[in-house]
Amino acid sequence: MKSTPVLPGLLLAWSLAAGSAQPWTLERALDYALAHNPDARIAQQRIRAAQAGLEQADSAFWPKLQLQSSYLRTDNPMLVFGDILNQRAYKSSLNFNDVPDLDDLNVRGVVTVPLYAGGRNQATRDAAKATTEAARQTGEATRNELAFEVVTAFQTVLKTRQFVRAAEAAANAYENNLAVAAKRLEAGALLKSDVLDIEVHLAQAREDLVRARNANTLAERALRNLMGIEDGEFSVSDTAPTVNATEAGESSRRPELAAAAERERAAKAQVRAAKSGYQPRVNAFGSLEHDYGWVTGGNGNSYTAGLMVQWDLWDGFLTRAKTREAQANLESAREEQRKLRLALSFEADRARLDLSAATQRLSVTEELIQQAEESAKMSRDRFEQGLALTTQLIDAETALVAARVRRAEAESDQRIAIAGLRKALGLPQLDTQTSSR
Repeated sequence: MKSTPVLPGLLLAWSLAAGSAQPWTLERALDYALAHNPDARIAQQRIRAAQAGLEQADSAFWPKLQLQSSYLRTDNPMLVFGDILNQRAYKSSLNFNDVPDLDDLNVRGVVTVPLYAGGRNQATRDAAKATTEAARQTGEATRNELAFEVVTAFQTVLKTRQFVRAAEAAANAYENNLAVAAKRLEAGALLKSDVLDIEVHLAQAREDLVRARNANTLAERALRNLMGIEDGEFSVSDTAPTVNATEAGESSRRPELAAAAERERAAKAQVRAAKSGYQPRVNAFGSLEHDYGWVTGGNGNSYTAGLMVQWDLWDGFLTRAKTREAQANLESAREEQRKLRLALSFEADRARLDLSAATQRLSVTEELIQQAEESAKMSRDRFEQGLALTTQLIDAETALVAARVRRAEAESDQRIAIAGLRKALGLPQLDTQTSSR
């Protein structure tokens, strides 16, 4: 038996493993999430379902072809006489008062052609077409929301890493300060209680480090969940591309509004479909039949063709009720659209305010962290020289940690605010991305 080459398979497996081990950049994370996140896939299936609904609506314009077949055996005089005629087996000796039992195999092909349905078929097709477009726009809205969530999760990972670094720096600083305090204690220049205070704060810094690392792990898990990755290695890049805030877009181009407009179109078409019940319906039909009987040994062919007109002169107010229901649904769709327009306008205004506040906070924290670092350095030097109290050192270290945390939060909040503004204006999260619309 011929052996299968092993080397190419190993090389392929190695390349796939190497690719999965690469840190996820924001660009790759966005592309992967938009293709593998369950919400994105559900949106695609809803689009396909809507397209299938449109195909069903289109089928109303096509002729219907049916094949029918039946077999019966009877001694009912009317049926027996009719079957004999259909089988072309009539004989003058037939006694109508004493007909024999008879069998008949009937094979029939029927064609029905819709000619006029009062506008119902066209209205139903228009509604299905609008529903399909609404599903596509809703899918685009889902992608827009998902992209924002991925950016937020990615920035949260970077923020929690800054928290970890701040906690590590604080723990290292307290360890160094504890070493200095121990030397001063041996020299008789520091009280034991001061050393204990530093040890307590070192323990607190280590506890904060554990919490920061746990928060970072949870943030990475949230990002992984958004991307739709269930297992395997997962690591995140330590940087993200810089994206500038922009006012180029506007909330009126949001896919949610386009979807709402399409749903209004569908509701209008449903009103027309409901009113079609007041109109007549005209269909053409035709059939070819073949009958065969084993008792008579006869067989025969026949055809039927004609037009059928149906007009519901009284339907118990059914059409009126359907029309009122469709009209109410139309008014509801219009109000939903107005409600959405107000909500998206408010979202855009809030995004601009959030970005302005985050930018101001970032500017303040830049100066704050410089002051905190300088104050902590001076306090450490003075403490080592015996010129600063333990409480002053602890206060300076605490202020530095708080400044670093505030700085990390301000940086993350500004980037998330930029992402929120781009989402509110219906823009892609990265300048290199293009909308699927």
